[in-house]
Amino acid sequence: MTDKSVVLLDVGGTFVKGGLADSAGELAEGVIWQVPIHSEGSRGEILESLEFSLRQGIEKSKELGMIAVGLAATFPGPFDYNAGVPMMTHKFESIYGLDLKEWFREVAGKDFKVSFVHDVNAQLSGEMFRGAGMGYKNVCVITLGTGLGFAFSIDGKIQYSSTASPARSIYKTPYGDGVLEDYVSKRGFLRAYRELSGKDEPDLAVKEIGRRAGAGEAAALKTFTQVAATLAKAVSPILSEIGTECLLLGGQISRSYIFMEKALTEGLADVESLRHISPVAHIEEAALYGAFATFARQYPEIK
Repeated sequence: MTDKSVVLLDVGGTFVKGGLADSAGELAEGVIWQVPIHSEGSRGEILESLEFSLRQGIEKSKELGMIAVGLAATFPGPFDYNAGVPMMTHKFESIYGLDLKEWFREVAGKDFKVSFVHDVNAQLSGEMFRGAGMGYKNVCVITLGTGLGFAFSIDGKIQYSSTASPARSIYKTPYGDGVLEDYVSKRGFLRAYRELSGKDEPDLAVKEIGRRAGAGEAAALKTFTQVAATLAKAVSPILSEIGTECLLLGGQISRSYIFMEKALTEGLADVESLRHISPVAHIEEAALYGAFATFARQYPEIK
């Protein structure tokens, strides 16, 4: 690895996942850490977790004989990624409006370089940088988890809003008796399985439905088929409009992609531009690769 490093932080609602990359974007093998973070906690509690996460990266960089020159962080939105200012009210409310870019520099030094990227844009960027999106110009990533994320590129350029969030969202698209996210997300899978199986299991996880599908349970298999068909129907016109060549599914639920593949492929058969559908190549690392790719675009001198 080179002598310069970038600390990578993937900030979620309950954990901060950390990694380390050299100036070429190579992740330091085996260098991964997690720090608990309480997104509904006080400003002091949240900042303590972020500071500890950053210091972990700086220390690990020193252990490898490298100098950490910057931080590349992913954050959920709303967030002004250009300015480095969180704008969330549903979580991280206590740091609303705080200039995190300057705050991180106060911790690490005024010359420390800092960049931020939306977590879904990070997955897209990471897969285009080193993943299943390589070689395609019009790529779309849909993340399946607690929520429903959507990001896309056109002619090789990721499309952003004015605050550098994804240019378009689909989670609030009207569907059924609510919005698409009610049907295609963690709660959508649980809802479908409950209706199909007739079972009410309060502590059930989508991972367990995937296990049951793998064991051949009819209701579990039908759950993935039904949700995938719903997703395909909803996004087909959007993918056609964008001219999507490559569709990737991210998030932990994409580990069960094999049970969704047939319904997705059939449901998107009319998208003439579509050449490839698959899960992301790096479910765990895509956001970290994407955080670095975003950092490298903002600070090309790192190379």
